[in-house]
Amino acid sequence: MNSKQFDVIVVEDEKLIANNIKKSIESCNPAFRVVAVAHSGLDALDMVKELLPDIVFTDIRMPELDGIELISRLTVEYPSIKKVIVSGYDDFVYAKSAILNHTENYLLKPINLDELRDTLRKIEEHYLHEKADASSRFYKDKQQPEDIARYLKDHIDEHYQEALNLASIAKELELSTSWLSRIFQKHTGESPSHYLKRRRMTVAVQLLRDKSYTIKQIAELVGIPDPFYFSRAFKQAYGSSPSRFRDEQL
Repeated sequence: MNSKQFDVIVVEDEKLIANNIKKSIESCNPAFRVVAVAHSGLDALDMVKELLPDIVFTDIRMPELDGIELISRLTVEYPSIKKVIVSGYDDFVYAKSAILNHTENYLLKPINLDELRDTLRKIEEHYLHEKADASSRFYKDKQQPEDIARYLKDHIDEHYQEALNLASIAKELELSTSWLSRIFQKHTGESPSHYLKRRRMTVAVQLLRDKSYTIKQIAELVGIPDPFYFSRAFKQAYGSSPSRFRDEQL
C-alpha cells in the first residue's frame, strides 16, 4: 500500500503482555515497527519526546500516569501521533473518554488479531489520506507552516537512507533554507538535521539487534555510508560504539 514504516511505542506495565502486543503488531503488518516499550505513562512521555513515534498503543491502568491521562497529553502536545487503547476493561466510560481524545480504536485484551489488523490498515489509509490532503493544501498555499513541517518530516522519514540536503529540498519547494528550518523546528521542537540524525540512529538501534547485518551494512542502510562517521555519530547519540552497544544488547 505504501512504503512508509510506522514507528510504534507500546505502553503496558506487564512485560509479558507488552511483548505479546509488540509481536502481534509486527506480525499483523510489517509496515509497523515497535521501536520502544514503556511500562508506565511517564516513561512513555519521555520515549515519545525522544523517538517521536507515529502511533502509541497504551493500556489504561498503569502506575504514575494512566492511559487516559497519557492520551490526553499526547493529543495536546503531539497531535499528529495516533493513539490506540489496549485494555482488559470493557468499560464504556473509558471507551467514551478514548473517543473524545481522538484515539483510533479501543481494543480489548487478549487482542483479536483480525481487529488489530483492521486497525493498522485503517491507520495506514488515514495516513495516506492526510498526506495527500496536506500535499494538496501545501501546493495550493505554501504559507501553511504546519503543512510545510509535515511535508518535510514525511520526506525525511521516507528518504533517510539517501544523501538528503536541506538546501536542495528548500530550493525544490521555492523556500529559503533558514525559513524552512525555522518552521520545522517550531512545529516539531527540533531542527531538520537533528531529526534526520535521530531518525537514522533509531533505525540503527533496531538493525544492531540483528546480527546478520555488519556495522558497515547498517551504516549504509541508514544513509551514512562512511562507517567511521556512522560510529562517531552513534557514539554521540548513545555513549558507546555500535559494536559495543550490540554486545551489550545481545
